Amino acid sequence: MTIFLIILCLFSQINEKQKELNRLKQKLNNIRKEIHQLEKKKVGTLARIEKIDEGITLTIKYIDELTSQEIQEKNRIQQLDREIARLEKKMKLRKEDLRQRLIRLYKWKPFYKMEILFTKKSLPQILSSSYYLQLLARDDQRAFFEFESDWKKYLADKEMRKDLIASLKERLKEKEYELARLNNERKKKQEILNKVSKKESEKKKLAKELKSAQRKLEELIVALEKKRARHKAGKNYLELHRGKIPWPCKGTVITKFGKIIHPKYNTKTKNNGIDIKSKYGNNVYAVAPGKVVYAGRFMGYGNLVLIDHLDGYYSLYGHLAEILVNVGDEISQGRIIGRVGESGSLSGPMLHFELRKNGKPVDPLAYLD
Repeated sequence: MTIFLIILCLFSQINEKQKELNRLKQKLNNIRKEIHQLEKKKVGTLARIEKIDEGITLTIKYIDELTSQEIQEKNRIQQLDREIARLEKKMKLRKEDLRQRLIRLYKWKPFYKMEILFTKKSLPQILSSSYYLQLLARDDQRAFFEFESDWKKYLADKEMRKDLIASLKERLKEKEYELARLNNERKKKQEILNKVSKKESEKKKLAKELKSAQRKLEELIVALEKKRARHKAGKNYLELHRGKIPWPCKGTVITKFGKIIHPKYNTKTKNNGIDIKSKYGNNVYAVAPGKVVYAGRFMGYGNLVLIDHLDGYYSLYGHLAEILVNVGDEISQGRIIGRVGESGSLSGPMLHFELRKNGKPVDPLAYLD
């Protein structure tokens, strides 16, 4: 019964993980269908890139889940290998022990019958000998049942190992397929961007879309400011630590605050923050204590986190690969809020970082250490 419960528990965990993986796969398939539909409709460049980025982010997450499952299954197979080897060794010894017991009983039992008939021993001596035999029989029975229990567990472990190896093969095959899809999705995004860089009309459209995305973000911040009750409690944290604020991530500033002309697409836009070139997956930290007021996808910024630092101050973190906070979270300075990514980015993995004061963008470099 215990063996059955252990097996049931293990397979229950595997099934739950598989359901989670299936849900993620379904979501990924839906995104890919949406990308295909957008291609047919010939929508704006930014909208297409946004959807492709969403697909890339989900694909990476799905591959990570497959890898996690793969590691767990490999660990379980190793554990089963050790347990199977232990049982084989134990059963080999037990089998030999049972064989010797059977030989002893076979040889001794006929003489014991004769002893009862012709013995000169007293009754207590005969009873004592009989009691010994009963103990021996019970001990033999227990040894047999232990052997039978080990044998059932051995067969169950072997079957489970076989199933896990088959599952692992499928997992590796699926992972290989998804890695190929990921490369194709990234190539597709690059093809779109290359096409934009060669056509003047496409450049103008992209510039217009980027400005529209900026306006929508400004509208969001204004709406949040109106919604929030005014808070005045002395000088703000960001002002108190101006010039000493820690950086949101490791990296190099590739685009500064102010009006810029994109070197590849020749688009003229105003950068309301700074762009920090960083390694994909690097931690992104909150630069000051505050409350998360937005955490999700936003056109032109990919995965975006917006933190309210009170008194009209906000910090913004865009192009994240992963968001690790939720709306409403009260966070401290230095908390990890996400990972560096390329969602919505036109130039690979980076962090787009902004500081806003009363809804207006300010140069983050004036505040950072």
